Amino acid sequence: MSTSSSKSFGLRQDFPFVRMFGFFLSIFTMAVMRSTIDKIVPSPYYSITNKSTGEDYIIFTDDAIWMLILMLFVIFLTLTFIIPIVLYFRGLSKWEWDPTTVVFWLIITWSLSFFFTEIAETNSSIEAYVLVLSKISDGLFVVFFTVFVLRTYSNYIVPLMSDWINIGKSDTQYGPLLDIIGSILIIVFGLTNFLSTFNVEFGVLVAGVGVVGLVIALAAQDTLSNFFSGILLLLDQGFKTGDMIYFNDTYCLIREIGLRSTKIYDIVNHVIIIIPNNALANQNILNLTKPDRYYRLRIEVGVSYDSNPDEVEAALLEVAKENSRH
Repeated sequence: MSTSSSKSFGLRQDFPFVRMFGFFLSIFTMAVMRSTIDKIVPSPYYSITNKSTGEDYIIFTDDAIWMLILMLFVIFLTLTFIIPIVLYFRGLSKWEWDPTTVVFWLIITWSLSFFFTEIAETNSSIEAYVLVLSKISDGLFVVFFTVFVLRTYSNYIVPLMSDWINIGKSDTQYGPLLDIIGSILIIVFGLTNFLSTFNVEFGVLVAGVGVVGLVIALAAQDTLSNFFSGILLLLDQGFKTGDMIYFNDTYCLIREIGLRSTKIYDIVNHVIIIIPNNALANQNILNLTKPDRYYRLRIEVGVSYDSNPDEVEAALLEVAKENSRH
């Protein structure tokens, strides 16, 4: 008995041919687009005019036209080639957050900003309105650029820096601290540039941040206390993730040291305990993992009164030696 199966067309097995077709189609679209625009809005300049009065509504410069073509080309190329190829090589069936997406929006917002700036320079009647669109595009560009830098820093730079700093220091945990400090600096830098795009003075920004910071500090004292306690726990290196500690009359494993709280696993009761960092920093904790993983315990051994002390000592030493091999 024989069975036969017909090959079905799918994106994964036929991807190279389908995607290459989309790539060359994008190039062809860009090549023919300029000649099409020349027929609609002829040289020496490009404009939208009122046919009855001959008055120009909007005048397009040559650079603005090419920027519009480039923007449309990037959109078409991204949708038909870049996104599918990333999905293919990552083995995904649907689109997820990826640096490619941010780069795509960076190109689009930058192109729109350049396009609107060119329009504003040649159309004095609508210059004020077009400049608003240009500033909005600039602001969106700053937002996407900040997100791109933030994701790149957290996903790529922090692990590399953490591995480099931790060489020969297996007990340190600089990764979370680097992520916290770097992310805060990147967000502050992005916020400053975003507001400066809309001509917000830096002094006003600092004053506003100071007032808001004071209000937040008064309203969230416990949260801030836990936050700084978490940073101190990371810097102090009293324990790290995976260490066994003796805490609150029980044996626990450190699962995660967060910004607000620390998660520990109670071995005896088989539960996860979430402790605010401020409370944990004020507790006496015995780290059983340091200085090494060898433990010293006092064990009571009962023997009969007529036992030979030398034989008992020899037997206990033999048991200790056998267990030390494991």
